[in-house]
Amino acid sequence: MQLDRTRIAIRERGLLETIDLTLLVIRDFAGPLIACALVGIVPLAIINELLLGGMVAIDDEGNVTWFRYIWGMTVLIFLEAPLASVFVVAYLGPAVFMEQRTVRQVIGDVFRQAFPLLLSQGLIRGVLVAWLLYLLTDRYEANGWLEGFWIVMVCLVAAGMRSFRPYINEIILLEKNPLLAGKAAAITVAKRSAHLHNAYSGDLFIRWDATATISILLACLLMYVAGLSEGALISKWPIRLSADDGIVFDIDWFDLHILYPGCLWLVVAFLAVVRFLSYLDLRIRHEGWEVELLMRAEAARLGTQLE
Repeated sequence: MQLDRTRIAIRERGLLETIDLTLLVIRDFAGPLIACALVGIVPLAIINELLLGGMVAIDDEGNVTWFRYIWGMTVLIFLEAPLASVFVVAYLGPAVFMEQRTVRQVIGDVFRQAFPLLLSQGLIRGVLVAWLLYLLTDRYEANGWLEGFWIVMVCLVAAGMRSFRPYINEIILLEKNPLLAGKAAAITVAKRSAHLHNAYSGDLFIRWDATATISILLACLLMYVAGLSEGALISKWPIRLSADDGIVFDIDWFDLHILYPGCLWLVVAFLAVVRFLSYLDLRIRHEGWEVELLMRAEAARLGTQLE
């Protein structure tokens, strides 16, 4: 690994420039990024379908009741987004430094850090709690207490933690800080997270808020394009205007179970790259990381020459 040779110029960037760079990174690493994204997304998508698939009700007249399913799918994908992106982060970290890693190696790197990831993203940030709540929810009868109050509380807690401390995946997977301190001087995940995030908490919240707004707009745009394509190709419009009935929803199995979650997962994969590049930007701003990399690279070269 050459610390002074990177595929991405190590310098400060604003949010819009980071999003623009994200498109270039996705273009250059399209194949491995798609594979890594699918490794994280597909198991979670299957779990979501098992938990929520029975909530889609069809009456005797063929009308589909889908609000509970759409709400639950939106909530679960929101909560699972950081967990789904772990393989993307594990790939991009070495790839920045010209290190080629296979998908198999990336999966091995992630599974070696499985316990800290499941504890931080699964338990503390609400994914496992949401799964348990939906497991306890009746498939046919709505439960406002579980699906409304408690799910909303889990989302608010997760949103608060992610807005102020968003780079837990990067700390665990790339910096490899231990979860518990074996020695008094050891830098644990919690200590490293506090050191990295606390000084820029206000800026991180604003950036998270702006990114969330962009992601909502992007998801709406993708769903609009998907609906438009469906109407143009097979003459079936998921939403249309009728002179007699006003707005008519013609939503079928494919729209609910494939199209809608697929659009949301595409946004999740895109934001995984945005978050990784934002992590690099924070390290540059907070720690002068570009100077550190140059010094470490030069020290490594001097050490080789002395040997």
